[in-house]
Amino acid sequence: MKTKTYLFLPVVLLISVSNALSQEIITTTSVLSTVVKEIVKDRFRVETLTPSGSCPGHFDIKGSHLASIEKNGIIFAHGFEPYIQQIKDTVKNPAFSTVIVRTEGSWFVLDNQKKIYNEVKTAISEKFPKYRDFFEANYRKAITETENTDRRIKDMVKEKKLIGISVICNNHISEMLEYIGFKVVATYGRKEELTPFDIKKLIEAGKKERISIVIDNLEAGPDTGKIIADELKIAHTTISNFPEGYPDTSTLRDTLYKNTEKIIKIYEKNKVR
Repeated sequence: MKTKTYLFLPVVLLISVSNALSQEIITTTSVLSTVVKEIVKDRFRVETLTPSGSCPGHFDIKGSHLASIEKNGIIFAHGFEPYIQQIKDTVKNPAFSTVIVRTEGSWFVLDNQKKIYNEVKTAISEKFPKYRDFFEANYRKAITETENTDRRIKDMVKEKKLIGISVICNNHISEMLEYIGFKVVATYGRKEELTPFDIKKLIEAGKKERISIVIDNLEAGPDTGKIIADELKIAHTTISNFPEGYPDTSTLRDTLYKNTEKIIKIYEKNKVR
């Protein structure tokens, strides 16, 4: 009997844990999933549709994704995803809800980060009111850490005397770079969109403005601007526009900090040369 009891207890424990985590919250990108994870902690599982490092605008939703959304009944999205209407037309779960979290400009700007956290916290609290106080406490902690990281980044850029340094970059990261303190003199799109004429104009702009770095966006193509940097004989680097694109970037603030670090390192290395 002792042996049977010993074997039975862990099974019950596993079933209980499984049931507690059976509810999933679906998000379209790591921007939203990382925020949701900070708010819900271990209360729910969070699934992200678009893999880290991929462009959400070029992601195709599958039947398995729709089945998961149907089952769980809630999805967080930005509103620009091309498949949102398909989800609304397909999912028949009467309890289903789509939470659209829109931002004007880069989601790395402090006020936009706060807005995302607040909207996610509010929506989840309404959906699962019994955890409202728990969500509120996690939200406040995340906001404090986000404000602290933002100050550290600004101090770091100021200390390194990088405010106003001229760069050319992918168009999806220009607002983030301007927020950090860089001067964006020209932008470009994805590699398949660039023509020889575009490249020539970018090189001319780089020479005229004496830019220091060409910065690519991981999700849009990590080496699109390298041909421009090589022609100008200047530094080139790639940063991420989404959390979890690189190691140790599990939040928006971590990603912004890591991006800033990468740019500073490549700038200083090139400057030494």
